Amino acid sequence: MTIVHVLISIGFYFVLMWISVNLLGLLVRGFLTNPELDEIEAETKHDFIKEEIEKLKRADKWLNVIAFMGIIGYLYTTFHFWNIGVTCIALLLMFVRLPGLLWEIKTGEKVTRSAAREMLYILSPRF
Repeated sequence: MTIVHVLISIGFYFVLMWISVNLLGLLVRGFLTNPELDEIEAETKHDFIKEEIEKLKRADKWLNVIAFMGIIGYLYTTFHFWNIGVTCIALLLMFVRLPGLLWEIKTGEKVTRSAAREMLYILSPRF
C-alpha cells in the first residue's frame, strides 16, 4: 500500500509542477509587450490593423487578470485541501521557473545546458 501512495505522490508532484509552470507562463507573458506589434502599429496607416492590435492588447490584459486570479485560486486550493508545505512547493516551482521563462521570452529559444551556463553568468551578481 505504501508504494501506491509513493506513486500517487510522484504523480501529484508532476501535476502540481505542470499547473504552476503554466499559470506562471500565462501571467509573465501577459506582462511583457511584443515590440514587433508596437512597431507594426507605429508604421501602419490602416485603421483595421491598429484596431486589431488594440484588441490583442486588451485581450492580453484580461488574460493577465484571469491568470493572476487563477494563481491566487490555485494557491488557496493547495492550502485549503492540503497544507502550507504543498503551497510553498507550488510557489517554489513558480519561482524556480521564472528565470528560464524570462530567458525564453527574451531570446526566443528553449533553455539548453549551454544556454543555462550563459543565463547563470548573466543573472549572477557580480561583486
